[in-house]
Amino acid sequence: MNISSGIKSALSLLFCCSCALSACAADSINGTVRNRTIDKTAAGDEVILLRLQNGMEEESRTRTDAQGAFSLRLSAPDASHIVRVLHEGVNYDQPVSGTGSVEISVYNAVPRIVNLQAGLGIAQVESDGQVLKVTEMYSISNDSVPPVTQSGPRNFEISIAPKATLDSLFVKKGGGIWVNLAPVPLKGQVGRYAVDFPIRPGDTLFKFVYHLAYTSPTRLKIKPPYPVRNFAVMHPPSISFKSSSAQAFANPGLAQGLRIEKAINQPVVRDVPEFEVSGIGFAVPQTASASLPASPATAAPKPDTPASVTLPVAASPRENGMWIFLSGIAAVLTAIAYAIWRKRKRMV
Repeated sequence: MNISSGIKSALSLLFCCSCALSACAADSINGTVRNRTIDKTAAGDEVILLRLQNGMEEESRTRTDAQGAFSLRLSAPDASHIVRVLHEGVNYDQPVSGTGSVEISVYNAVPRIVNLQAGLGIAQVESDGQVLKVTEMYSISNDSVPPVTQSGPRNFEISIAPKATLDSLFVKKGGGIWVNLAPVPLKGQVGRYAVDFPIRPGDTLFKFVYHLAYTSPTRLKIKPPYPVRNFAVMHPPSISFKSSSAQAFANPGLAQGLRIEKAINQPVVRDVPEFEVSGIGFAVPQTASASLPASPATAAPKPDTPASVTLPVAASPRENGMWIFLSGIAAVLTAIAYAIWRKRKRMV
């Protein structure tokens, strides 16, 4: 009888331990990290679990083993998380929900990628008659082979008029989330800023907004940070557009209420011809929340936030759909460029 009771107690204890281990295993995120530059698993990389509450809160961290595997303790399985891997000074984020297994790709970092280009560049202008607001947007395409990440303090540079004020900068990796960054002014170069944001394989989206005092007409000189395969100026029809060169832009029409001025220089634009704008008009109906200039939104991480953690930005539905719209514009601009090329070829 005592032996039977002992066996039952042992089995009960074993069952409880098994349940505890199962619960422990369930409250964890397991995965592997693979270096796609060399197509091998990445050993020794730091892996951090970030909970998306009040910004980003670190929940746990570890390092990958010799096979590139990791396991992170999950204390709040119902919350949204990001798994961040640090590889050669660059972070690679992957959103996760609940428990399970993930595979995260990382890449070797290089200081400069030759022939890096923007697939699309847009300069959107609008004004209330006193302030001219300019929104520049670029989709930088990293098609390096083998795939690598460009990492350095001046990965992206902003150039605006010396008398303009930079209001905000937002960056988004394709498929990721928008982040709000604080660019660094370049010493001795008024109106120029450096952005230390790694350009990983695929598309990286940059959007910055600035404003300046408006005296109609006003001349603008746009300086893209990289050569652009398709560039256009977009403006409300009530704002007049005049290029310094009669052959510099084509006007294919309207898109979502904005007139498109397509830069003709192909296959890439490195120096956008100067142009002049005059008149009043808005990209969206003016409301109290859309008055010009845009309120400064550039922000550095909070003092208690680790330097490696970038704060997310809650994008509006209009912001989320902007790059889908711009992708459509890119297709239109490509078709226009081809038509112009065909026309020029027939004239030769």
